[in-house]
This record gives sequence, structure tokens and C-alpha cells, in this order.
Amino acid sequence: MIELLTTISLVSGGILFLLLLLSLLGGLDLDVDVDADADGLGIFKSVLTFVSMGAWVVKLMLVSYDNPALAFTVGAAAGAVGVWVMSQLLKLMLRQESNVNFKADDALFQQGKVYLKIPGEGQGLVNVRVKGRNREFKATAEDGLELPTGTPVEVVNLAADGSIVVRQLA
Repeated sequence: MIELLTTISLVSGGILFLLLLLSLLGGLDLDVDVDADADGLGIFKSVLTFVSMGAWVVKLMLVSYDNPALAFTVGAAAGAVGVWVMSQLLKLMLRQESNVNFKADDALFQQGKVYLKIPGEGQGLVNVRVKGRNREFKATAEDGLELPTGTPVEVVNLAADGSIVVRQLA
């Protein structure tokens, strides 16, 4: 019985470790919540965590005590705690993600600087901080004046061609 529990624990723990490693390195789904909308991989990871932790604790309890009922009860509790801890750790890692996608709308009313001069009736390039990063946009001046490189500007509108319209800051 002890050998069987050791084998179960090591095999399920090894598979779980491999899946988690692939999740971290390969970007596979990290969700391990056991709820109605959880995916199959998340449920599989939860089952592996429960079996691995539970089998290991049952094995340790059977070596220490001769009460199988107590060993299996404590093992089931340890498996449930293991699933909860793993779920919380993976949720913590998922919260560290950030969405770096942006649209020109995100630049509205943001301040930036002219990167390549904006001619009076043409387009230049402007660097604007959007979602924590400097983004480069094609831009035209609101009042039609020429804006030299380095001029501080504010985005006031979006043009139909996808560029932005800026005005010089005082």
C-alpha cells in the first residue's frame, strides 16, 4: 500500500510539474479553478494536485499511525488545501499580466512630444505615452501651424485616416 501511494504521488506530481512548467514557459492556460466554467486542463491540474498531495500525506500518515481512516481523512484535507493553494498562486501570477494592446482612442487627451516635425498642412510623428509606454503616432496640427521637433503637444482628436490631431501646449 505504501509503495502504491508513493508511485501515485510521484507520477501525478511529475505530470503536474510538467504541465505547470509548460504553462509558464509556453503560455498554456493557467486556470485551476474548480468551478462550472473551468476548462478541462484546469480541472485536470486540480485533480493532479489533489491526488499528488493527498497520496503523499496518506502515505506519511500510514507510516506514522496505524489508523487508515484518519490517514485518508487527513490526506483528503491536504489535497483540498493543495488545490486551493495552487489556485491562489496561479491567480496571483495571472494578475501580473498586463494588456499592452492599444488603440488610437487611448491616446486622446494624453500629452506627448513631436518626434518628427509636423509641417503646416501635412503629417509628422508624435510620441505619446499610452498604457505606460511611449507610442508613435502620425499626427497633424489642429491649427495648421508647423510644429518643430520636441514641441510638447496634447492629443485633441482622431483623424479619419487613423492619425491623431494635436495642439501645442503652452
